Amino acid sequence: MFKRTPQSRNVGLLLAANRIVLAASGNPPIFAARSVAGSQEWASAVSELLGDHGLAKSTVRVVLDATLYQQIQIDKPAVPETEMAGALPWAIKDYVSEPVLQLAMDYVDLPTPPAGRPRINVICLPKQQVQLLADAVNGVAQLATVSSDELAMTALYPADNMVRMLLWQEQGQDLQLLVFYQGGLCFSRQLRGFAALVGEAAPDSTLLDALALEIQRSLDYLAGQLKLPELGQMQVAIASAFTGTLISHMEQTFGFGVSVMTNKAVTAGVEYLSAYAAAIGGEAR
Repeated sequence: MFKRTPQSRNVGLLLAANRIVLAASGNPPIFAARSVAGSQEWASAVSELLGDHGLAKSTVRVVLDATLYQQIQIDKPAVPETEMAGALPWAIKDYVSEPVLQLAMDYVDLPTPPAGRPRINVICLPKQQVQLLADAVNGVAQLATVSSDELAMTALYPADNMVRMLLWQEQGQDLQLLVFYQGGLCFSRQLRGFAALVGEAAPDSTLLDALALEIQRSLDYLAGQLKLPELGQMQVAIASAFTGTLISHMEQTFGFGVSVMTNKAVTAGVEYLSAYAAAIGGEAR
């Protein structure tokens, strides 16, 4: 009766072709990562990661790295919700190279402009990959959900009426521009050509001006096409020693405050952010 009850932790796992990233909620949280040579090593790596940190039999929420899935934005099929699962494969068949019946897929609703047709974001990946990740996790723990890295990030923001933008970039990855509104991810862009933001030297004004232009284009789309309220918050989560330079340039360009995202994952390393979001998203539920 005097034994301390072990602390229950929610676990987020980012799966990629070359790595697995773990984040577990708690005080203190747990952060760990392991390289893999391919998805065939997921099972052994997941077992070792969870076992090494006493997280076997935990509830696990898997996040898929962007290289593992495909996103397609289309008009929402005009069928009842109960028939959407059957309608999705034929709605996206012209946008994928794989046979649609070999793909697992799901969708989220996108903001619909006034007088516009409802649109959805379909996320799909091979069923074989889903089976691999399910076997890898369920062999040692309990798989609860599978989400994309972008969608997992919604757990980092409250479900209110403020429009929030996040600039997110890991070392060696493209810059992601994500916009959240009313508890959902309503807009995302992958911005190529900004690898120097996480380089060893401070970014120059030419690069920062180019980024500001891309941000302005996104702001124009949010206001002009999606009819969203003005941006209420811009945050930066970038694996760079020169984040201050970027923030200062954006504040001077746009005239509003820009801040560094601060949470336990960013402190540990930006690469843990989506896995951490999955873990705390499970906590909220």
